[in-house]
Amino acid sequence: MVVIAVVAGLGLAGCSSPTGPDVLAREATAEDELPETVSLISVDTDIKAGSARLLATHDDVEYFAAKSSTGGSACLISVPVGLPGRWRAGCAAVATGEDIVTLTNFDDSQAKLINDGVDAGQSKYDGWTQVHPNLLYKTR
Repeated sequence: MVVIAVVAGLGLAGCSSPTGPDVLAREATAEDELPETVSLISVDTDIKAGSARLLATHDDVEYFAAKSSTGGSACLISVPVGLPGRWRAGCAAVATGEDIVTLTNFDDSQAKLINDGVDAGQSKYDGWTQVHPNLLYKTR
């Protein structure tokens, strides 16, 4: 059974339509393919097929960013290596702010998808580790 992650997003986007992190615009490679256990449609997510891009593998968890089928939203997907059935995902509107979505992993660690150019050294990110320019990680 898949439990949808806690999702935290920022306010409304401006008049322009933000596209999310630049990583979502690059060409897909074989490593970007999601495991078969990850459903592209679930209760709170609607992930656009083929849009996932591997950000990093950290503490035996693969982290992917993806586009939402609804447009204007980005998703973060965590898939534990060896336990792909325990994947988590969350999507939120891509805002002009720094944070896009935060999710809680099966082991209670947290991952945060952030916009391009965010300074992860800010005090609000104390306790978070930057494992990719668009990904922060925090243990509980």
